[in-house]
Amino acid sequence: MTAFAAIATATGLLVSTVLLVVLVICVWWLDRYDREPLLLVASVFAWGGVVAPLLSVTSVSAATAVLHEPLGTLTTAALQELFKAVAVVLVARHSAGFDSPTDGLVYGTAAGLGFATVENLLVVLAGGAPGPDSGMLTLVLQRTLFSAGVHALASGVVGGFVGLAHMSRGAVTKVAWTVAGLVIGTALHGGWSVALSTVAGVGGRWPVLAAMPVLCALYLGALWLFLRWEHGVLHEQLVEEANLGLVPPWVPAVMPFYRRRVRSDWWPRRAERVVLSRLLTRLAFRRYQASRLPEGQAALASLEVLRLRGRVRRMLEPEAPTPDDGDVNPL
Repeated sequence: MTAFAAIATATGLLVSTVLLVVLVICVWWLDRYDREPLLLVASVFAWGGVVAPLLSVTSVSAATAVLHEPLGTLTTAALQELFKAVAVVLVARHSAGFDSPTDGLVYGTAAGLGFATVENLLVVLAGGAPGPDSGMLTLVLQRTLFSAGVHALASGVVGGFVGLAHMSRGAVTKVAWTVAGLVIGTALHGGWSVALSTVAGVGGRWPVLAAMPVLCALYLGALWLFLRWEHGVLHEQLVEEANLGLVPPWVPAVMPFYRRRVRSDWWPRRAERVVLSRLLTRLAFRRYQASRLPEGQAALASLEVLRLRGRVRRMLEPEAPTPDDGDVNPL
């Protein structure tokens, strides 16, 4: 590799990495109802970039040595999606803030883009673009568009299904949602890889570029579906809270709707408006989750629901006494 090629490739990798990090932040921002801690999202990105590739390479190498033949595209994709999904499952089990499929999509996307970042680097170090000096730079940019895109789509969908599993009742249902997510994510990942190589071999780069809007549409479609699910949960749960007289009637008319919620006319002070939005969102999701948990876990979730109600009431009616005045920050 000439000096020019080395500089061009390093520049391409830097630009690629920055773009993928920016994409993670954009997806995090799109989680409109209750954004996850950015540091935790970054940790999952790091898992996707370090732990998941290491486990994937080790597993593929071991399986190849045992079977004495390379693994198929779908099998390799399944292993990659499985190891990326481990981080989402760990967050779902241990983070109190994980309470929706959109959260799973955000973490899954972070893991997928972390994996794509390191995959770009490994391909370059392996000398994956023989030919002219510009070949390596072209390869990096192509992989940023297509490989990173399919990792984000597949892992985001898997993460979304992990979120559905987390909110479901019963071990069988949880396993079913998770397995369904892995199957769909593997089909998207492996199927896209096979189709991409076939189309590129037949028609060159232009059919590949034409397929890019399909990838974007699939991802945005999955995000829209998960956000609609969240909207439905918020509206249903907050309507029930309003019917019980626990929140004002305007709450279910504002909170489930992003544009109404970001307007300033429903609460005078912005800082309080942000906190109140998060509290009401958390209350709705915890209420929904409590109704679907086993008895022992449901009792604990119900206690958190009571604490959140108390905090909301103190903000809406500062003069009203509540039984949990010692609870300063339920978030």
